[in-house]
Amino acid sequence: MQVAAAKSIVDPAKVMPAFLRYRGNMYRHIPQDAWEQRGAEVEVLIASGLYGLVGSRDPVAYYDCSMAEPLPPLGKLNRWWHDHGLPKILTAFLESVKPRLVVDLLSLEYREAVAGYSDALSGIDVKTIEFPGMGRASQPRRGEKVAQVLRTGKL
Repeated sequence: MQVAAAKSIVDPAKVMPAFLRYRGNMYRHIPQDAWEQRGAEVEVLIASGLYGLVGSRDPVAYYDCSMAEPLPPLGKLNRWWHDHGLPKILTAFLESVKPRLVVDLLSLEYREAVAGYSDALSGIDVKTIEFPGMGRASQPRRGEKVAQVLRTGKL
């Protein structure tokens, strides 16, 4: 038997927790102290164009794609993820950890990737926060809401 050792394509020194890695417009409006003060029971799940779903504490390498962008040959990533089971993965995760509350602050493209996840949930309250008419300008407000949830565990 022959076993080949594969060299990792990700340098372990270049990974960091997702909450530090992501620096988009929403994340820039979540102060560092909010992340640091959160209770162990508060987690932020992140819909990722590359990884699908990651926890905010999960180690993530740098990448440059979002759910809103087409990535040949896959097409637009939010559609690809949706068609390849991301809603079912999210539902299964939530059913396994049984949070009391899910606060859905996803923007349009990211919400499309997981559309339908809450339909199959039982006994888990899902609050979807909308920012009508704001489009991409809603990102700072979304970040402020995430910070509020991190600090207080509620809306």
